[in-house]
Amino acid sequence: MQVRSFGITDRGLIRGLNEDRFLKYDKEGLFLVADGMGGLAKGDVASTIAIETIKTFITKSRREDITWPIKYETQHSMEENRFLAAISLANWNIYNEMLRSPGNTPMGTTLVGLMVDGEKAVLANIGDSRAYRIRNRQLEQLTEDHSLVMEEVKKGHITPEQARHHPQKHVINRALGIFDSPEADITSLDIRREDLYLLCSDGLSDMVPDEEILSLVRSHEQNPLKELGEALIDLANRRGGKDNITVLLVGFSH
Repeated sequence: MQVRSFGITDRGLIRGLNEDRFLKYDKEGLFLVADGMGGLAKGDVASTIAIETIKTFITKSRREDITWPIKYETQHSMEENRFLAAISLANWNIYNEMLRSPGNTPMGTTLVGLMVDGEKAVLANIGDSRAYRIRNRQLEQLTEDHSLVMEEVKKGHITPEQARHHPQKHVINRALGIFDSPEADITSLDIRREDLYLLCSDGLSDMVPDEEILSLVRSHEQNPLKELGEALIDLANRRGGKDNITVLLVGFSH
């Protein structure tokens, strides 16, 4: 399976600092987006630690016999365990950085990641950064936002449309660096030829509804991923650009 990818991040129109980070590592089949939590101190530091820790652990653990920070869980595959171990280590490293900082001010970050392993991929997420899959010209959200508002949607208290405009929609209840256990969601997916995966921070998903994302994807089907990525960033900014925006596209072909 051939992998092609493109990643881009933008500060947006409101924020003074871009606290998003992403990793596009075609050779290792590793793709990550981390959105540092702007309401806490050093969101950019947290997101950077997450990306670098996960990249280093996954790369080294595939080549060397190194110590893993968690026990192997038999209900998960080897690659799922590898990803969970990397996420756990990232959580620990962010927490330790907090302890070293003046005043021990909490810091945290979301994470969504895709790790390719042959004809399969492992998808992990924590927080409200998202993964979508475009297959047969249809868009499907693969991740669930870990937010207080989403909990209300699941309970039937509010509708998904009400959630989009809820004043507390950015309050997340899971993140890296905040709790002892990161509680990441993880699953394995079968990859098909012509699948396209979109990993993004909420700077895109908050500004651009799913149906408009799909419309842009369809209109750029014959174009390089770079043009689609830039078009998504441009549309999010035209809609207000209220947050940092990161778009990471991963496509597959034989």
